[in-house]
Amino acid sequence: DQLHSSAPALAPEYADDEIGHLASAFDSTLGQLRRSLEREQLFTSDVSHELRTPLMIIGTSCELLDAAPLGAHEKEQVARIARAAAEMRDLVQTFLTLARSQPEEASLAGTTTLASVAAEQYRRWGPAMAEKGLGFELLEEGTGAQRYNHTLLSTVMSNLLRNALHYTDAGWVRLTLEPGGFRVEDSGMGIPSGQQERIFEPFVRGERARGEGLGLGLSLVKRICTHQGWSIGVSDLAPGGSCFRVVLGQSPNQQL
Repeated sequence: DQLHSSAPALAPEYADDEIGHLASAFDSTLGQLRRSLEREQLFTSDVSHELRTPLMIIGTSCELLDAAPLGAHEKEQVARIARAAAEMRDLVQTFLTLARSQPEEASLAGTTTLASVAAEQYRRWGPAMAEKGLGFELLEEGTGAQRYNHTLLSTVMSNLLRNALHYTDAGWVRLTLEPGGFRVEDSGMGIPSGQQERIFEPFVRGERARGEGLGLGLSLVKRICTHQGWSIGVSDLAPGGSCFRVVLGQSPNQQL
């Protein structure tokens, strides 16, 4: 509560002694933290807001190009641009949600079911999986009627599927729904056990990292899960690959 901008100072409650000086030091440190958090929230909100217009223009242009008499190769490139723009719009909305809302507010904003988001992501990532020659399955072991924040759940699932696609050269990727959560499994290179706890930290990339990514995708997934009261864990698959499991809620009977 002391990080709230309207929180009262601590020092006035104490005399001008060692305890009072300590309270003043706390006030100074908390003030710096408040200002840092406010700058981060304003930056995230402002940048996200400003990105909306160019992304809308890109999306509209892709729709116009898709209706034009283009060759198969050109239409494929337009479709890739459209998918990237849609992904960026989702990220912008995610950042705005995280910047503007408190965890308890966002967790109550349920608008979609797990099955609906999974079907949407299956359609979205199917072409990219096929292009890479990977088998891609959507399996259902059981779901519920509970509703979740569409933007946040989509971002978590999408980032995990992208990660699986990126690190799987051959074989398959599976998205499996289960009561109260889901799993994203792949036959890729896996994550060494010594790195599994750190893989969700910002800017951390595994020893087998590839491409020019900054290592922020899984960090964003972890941040959203913490924000929503969800949990996420990773384990190895035999003979090779990884399993990311997301539990949508804090159920004591479900273990990662």
